[in-house]
Amino acid sequence: MECLSYCIANTIDLSRLDAHFKTTLPGYVSVRSRDVLKLERSAPSQTLIFIFKNGTVVSWGVKRHQINHYLETIRPFVDKPISFLVRDEFSYQIGDKTAIEPHGFFDVDCLTMAADTDELKLSFSYGFSQSVKLQYFETIIEALIEKYNPMIQYLSNKGKMPISRNQIRQIIGEILGAKSEMNLISNFLYHPKYFWQHPNLEEYYTMMERYLHIQRRVNAINHRLDTLNEIFEMFNAYLETRHSHNLEIIIIALITIEIIIAGLKFHF
Repeated sequence: MECLSYCIANTIDLSRLDAHFKTTLPGYVSVRSRDVLKLERSAPSQTLIFIFKNGTVVSWGVKRHQINHYLETIRPFVDKPISFLVRDEFSYQIGDKTAIEPHGFFDVDCLTMAADTDELKLSFSYGFSQSVKLQYFETIIEALIEKYNPMIQYLSNKGKMPISRNQIRQIIGEILGAKSEMNLISNFLYHPKYFWQHPNLEEYYTMMERYLHIQRRVNAINHRLDTLNEIFEMFNAYLETRHSHNLEIIIIALITIEIIIAGLKFHF
């Protein structure tokens, strides 16, 4: 069976989405908490979907060709939709113990659960949600590096900057905006509050967090953002120094002209 996770937006309005499901989708049961909405249907087939406030969706037992129907239903209730596909997938099964390991033959990770419960699936879903959200940020950072690397190469080859100070300030603002969104708005720096009330399930979230290297990936993204920011801060300092140097030359030239004019007046 498949567990699919998607990042489709910056945030999702769970309150409005819950009301929509309750009034327009007969046969489904939706239950909303503070940061996640559970959508469930038992017939004709078992369907379980967790919709997170952070713009991510995690489905259990839903085929890939079926998930688009649910995503299109959710999209009218999102803020700042993502224009490109951000997706991850796991294969899962019910077994004697709970464990995560790579598949022996296929390029997919396998999750074995000792119990087929919604609570256990939600615990893992928090990890899937954070991982696919991180995947979105990783894609954004790659795009930033690819976008601005030609400027760095131009300075290296030509010895001068092809952009103005205002453009550099805009770039620095864009980098800081991405860093702020990841660290201040997204919930990567602490465990979800769900586990404050269900401490017995926290070990499964921690298992998924370690397997997906969530904290290590957060640190790597922050390091890349800091490096990119430092580079453009140096560019900005370089342009500021050059601007100050040009002003000094202009001032010296004006003083020289003033002295020459004063000398001419004295002689004539």
